[in-house]
Amino acid sequence: MYALLLDSSDKNLTVGLSCDGKVIDVISYEAWQKQSEFMIQEIKNLMVKHNLTRNDFNAVVCSKGPGSYTGVRIAMTIAKTIVFALNIPLYLVSSLEVLANFEKPSICLMNARGKRSYMGVYEKGNVLMADCIKENSDVLAYIAQHPEYVVCGDTGYLGVEGFTSDLVSIMANSLDDKHQEEEPLGAKPIYLKDNYDEGHFKTIVRKMLPSDMDAVMAIEKECFGAEAYSEKQIAYDLNENPVSAIYCAVVDHEVVGFIDFMITFDSASITQIAVKESFRKKGIGNLLIGQLIKDCESKEDHVDFLTLEVRKSNLTAQSFYKKHKFQNITVKKNYYSDGEDAIYLVRSL
Repeated sequence: MYALLLDSSDKNLTVGLSCDGKVIDVISYEAWQKQSEFMIQEIKNLMVKHNLTRNDFNAVVCSKGPGSYTGVRIAMTIAKTIVFALNIPLYLVSSLEVLANFEKPSICLMNARGKRSYMGVYEKGNVLMADCIKENSDVLAYIAQHPEYVVCGDTGYLGVEGFTSDLVSIMANSLDDKHQEEEPLGAKPIYLKDNYDEGHFKTIVRKMLPSDMDAVMAIEKECFGAEAYSEKQIAYDLNENPVSAIYCAVVDHEVVGFIDFMITFDSASITQIAVKESFRKKGIGNLLIGQLIKDCESKEDHVDFLTLEVRKSNLTAQSFYKKHKFQNITVKKNYYSDGEDAIYLVRSL
């Protein structure tokens, strides 16, 4: 039984090959921010070297994180694609678990940047402390309190020498029920900075794509109800209006908010800004306003003002805009279709 072993969660790119739980070959080297360029080719190199075809693989074992936000996703995406194409099982293992010394209790660590560490504590495959993220000062204190534990991983950033494990051997021995993923296509990487409840997660703001239309329209209808723009109106701003721009806020490939604005002469007008209800009060709106300001600053012609209208009854939105230095200029009577007044807000740049 041949298994493909993949890891790109930290600095190294690792591609291994095992047969019946025994590692028969491995390619591993530092490829920071280059894993996506080399991993597929290294898989091919192993297949050619051992005269294997894709049909010889019976399973894929992949690290699931924590680790580099992009790096973890590289191996995961490749693994999911392979198991889907070949209809074979996927096994996921913690990228901290594979750092452990299997003979002794192990404090497994990885640099999370920002003076923090990803940390998990393991003993012979059993979890003593679930993977988490901690301040480096707390990690060092824990190490001092447990002198009998082995510190594992590339821990030079802590000033501590770490045990170097044979991670591919641990991955090769992870083909069991505990590590098998029941729904491979639904598997998600573990990224411990993604704490949705506390608003700690990676958000990307990018220009809206045509494929985002369904998600944007769902948010539009959720937020604006009867006043929602039609898909035709959004499509016009996206594809035809020469002065409009639409940006989406994306979390784990899910569109969770958007901003639609127009820049004409010395002012920028916010046409729409909306955030999915489950992601409100988590900083998404701040990022969208920030993107608008970046666009204004990049224009050759100086943009002096930001403007918008908001319902007189929408006190939550008014508070949000006030925080972003918008000022109440005037009231537009009967502005909305139901007769409600609008408050006209302006921010000077």
